[in-house]
Amino acid sequence: MGNDKKDPEFKKGHNFIRNYLGKDHVYSDKEIQEEEKAKLEKWFDYKFILDLDFCEYLKSVSVEDHRSDNFSAVYPVTVKNDLQALYFKNREHPFSVLPEYADSLYQVNFDINLISKSYDELFAKTYHHLTGVMDSKNKSILILPFFNEVKYYKDFSVFCCSMFPDNEEDLNNFTRRLFYFDTKGRFIKEEKGYLPNGIPTIAFNEQDNSFTEISVPYAEKIHSHTLYTIEKEDGFSLVNHRNEPLIDGIYQKIFVSDSLDSAITPYENDIFLHSFRDKSKIKLAEGQTVDQKNSLIRFFDVHKKWGILNHQAIETEPGYDYLDWTYDQTKFRAFKGDFSWNYVDNFEELIGTKITSHNPDLYTSYGKKLENGKWGIINLQSEILIPFEYEWIEELNENLYLANKNGDVYRFDLYHEYSEWKKPEVDYDEHVVTGGEWYILDLQGNILKKLNIKELEELYRSDFTEDSEAFNQNKGIQAYKL
Repeated sequence: MGNDKKDPEFKKGHNFIRNYLGKDHVYSDKEIQEEEKAKLEKWFDYKFILDLDFCEYLKSVSVEDHRSDNFSAVYPVTVKNDLQALYFKNREHPFSVLPEYADSLYQVNFDINLISKSYDELFAKTYHHLTGVMDSKNKSILILPFFNEVKYYKDFSVFCCSMFPDNEEDLNNFTRRLFYFDTKGRFIKEEKGYLPNGIPTIAFNEQDNSFTEISVPYAEKIHSHTLYTIEKEDGFSLVNHRNEPLIDGIYQKIFVSDSLDSAITPYENDIFLHSFRDKSKIKLAEGQTVDQKNSLIRFFDVHKKWGILNHQAIETEPGYDYLDWTYDQTKFRAFKGDFSWNYVDNFEELIGTKITSHNPDLYTSYGKKLENGKWGIINLQSEILIPFEYEWIEELNENLYLANKNGDVYRFDLYHEYSEWKKPEVDYDEHVVTGGEWYILDLQGNILKKLNIKELEELYRSDFTEDSEAFNQNKGIQAYKL
């Protein structure tokens, strides 16, 4: 309470109350104005816990003086009794390690116990710290903790570090001093503003030790330092790092090639190929694009037949009633027949309750049944790897398929009682297969084993399903089995 009475804000409030009560002021206006001025001056006296001038620090790690790609800022870290400290000018400064930014680079916090008194008084009731970056590989501090906030932009390999402003105008506008560093700890540049949410104003290319200035304020998707999908009016477009358009027009979908030199866009019933190099635009096919995986794009033509595009031409001619991705990007689940789904009465009571019985907070939507047709597996050249003989087929692991004959296939949505409505483009339909016979197939379609439902349940608790992380992330649709 004693410290509060010394604060000019307290004195102004105290005078206001006494004025309301018709009493004389205890504190003079001149006294309050002088204390406010002194407090503001102390606010901008931004001191650091280390015995090092800030400008001297920036100059010592400036990219202008350290163009060599062999340079890396190194301030040694010592470890004693599992406690880490920055060793600087024969003194140890302990710090705490926070979550990893990327590749052994960690945020580190230093308690503010030796900085300016005014700062300490202002935040006396709250824990505050200064932040830097540690390189755990080299057991050193990469960026010294002069800053109150540090943000890492993984796609751009830069850190943006913020500091309180050094003048009253910026303070009133909540404008910060921003300092950019690369992943070698080199200081790149200073500017004023706010910590960028997604795109910094500069990027560091670690491969060729170069920098790219960026003028793109916001992007729907970041493809590289020099290529961005942006939202524009009622659709999307592509721009470079200078915010200059790379393609003409606005599109609902844009698929950029892995080589980042072209893009495919659908417009009405036409599919176009755009080349960034010569700004050309040619019609590639008729129909609609669906989605992209790696360098391939699913599409269907005006007759609703599905095929595959690459970023130069049609890869797989449209001749199927549905195509779906698998773990192996050169193979596809293919369907021939009537790929329509019709609502089923009593699905939730007959089938849904069996799926949600283990969790009372889950429930299913209305179910739809797949009409007549068969599944098989094809490759990019439309060669049939597994014949179209099955009501359902899915990947069991990287080397085996699981297939069903004579069963019924349904799809539905699975909801949590407290969740919002699922977005189809984010949360895809669930599938369930009931009845029929189940078979394990090899990659050539040979039947290795026939399974009953009990054996099928045991199968998913066996070594057959101990898959690699890459397989689990990229495998195709898998269904419930009842």
